[in-house]
Amino acid sequence: MLEALTPDTLRTRLRLSSDPDGSPAVGSVAEVARTCVRAWRSPARARVTAYLHRQFLAAGFAEDLVRGRVSDVVDALIDVGDITPVRLGGKASLVLSRQRWIAIAPDDFAFLGNVDAERPAAGVLDGYVRRSASLPEHASAEDFALFMGAPGYRRHLARRTAGSGDGAIQEFWATLTSALRHDGQPLDPSQMRAVIDPPGSHNGYFGQHNQPTVSGRWKLSAPEGVWCGARPGRSANEWHPILIGVSGSEVVSLDLFDWDEWAWALLARGYAVGAPERSEWKSDTLSFQHPVPAHYLRAMRLLARPGEKRWTWIISAGAHAAFSGWLETAL
Repeated sequence: MLEALTPDTLRTRLRLSSDPDGSPAVGSVAEVARTCVRAWRSPARARVTAYLHRQFLAAGFAEDLVRGRVSDVVDALIDVGDITPVRLGGKASLVLSRQRWIAIAPDDFAFLGNVDAERPAAGVLDGYVRRSASLPEHASAEDFALFMGAPGYRRHLARRTAGSGDGAIQEFWATLTSALRHDGQPLDPSQMRAVIDPPGSHNGYFGQHNQPTVSGRWKLSAPEGVWCGARPGRSANEWHPILIGVSGSEVVSLDLFDWDEWAWALLARGYAVGAPERSEWKSDTLSFQHPVPAHYLRAMRLLARPGEKRWTWIISAGAHAAFSGWLETAL
């Protein structure tokens, strides 16, 4: 006799959980994704995401919530190295990465990659990656700082200087301001949108630049100085990241490579002028008051899970200490 499966029954059978806003929990999506890649042996990404969509829709999750969460989780698993994109027979495929343990705290380890079938990894599965309070026998773990490597601004610094990229974050800001002086182009002040108000203003609300009017720390004009900003592109939804230099009536701008370089520029400016960008850790929630570069996002995907509000992450004391320690040495 065939059994009629309700969405609730399917959620129970597949052990699918949800976040407070009704989205599929990242841990549930990540575990199903890993299971697909392991069972199907180098499937195409499109096949994995299509399967995840069908399963979570059948379990009663809203389509708009499923679409964004599935894409985010697959991106995260690739970003942290849990899954590796490869080309096999000329086709783009996904495989589980080699087994890797990351030491976060004395009793907290992140596990990436392929599972030993005889000694499967057991532990917490509520984040993007699997976590365990101890290492399996004969396993060794690498330090979190080694996993993170050099801070991402050095890649941008190396590109701009055609060098190694070694240097403090203040040197990155000095390189950008020098490029602005030498290569800056005139900018129509009416096209300007810039982050002017200092960190911590507007109760920590960073604001938006891509609306009919700006909000938070963004302004439509700038005083003397060098600022991180944006200029409009060819369409209403297109904005380009720039540095803005204001000297008297002269306004010039320097196009930045992408929004990741812009996020690092914002951080670098804060260090250079003595007003660093802010974040707050309280009750196991880390709240950023500024856009984070891709390198920070990679750390959060390993250490934490998304919080209920924008730019917030649920992160333990030990994991937050690991992230803070890396920041202190890297920047």
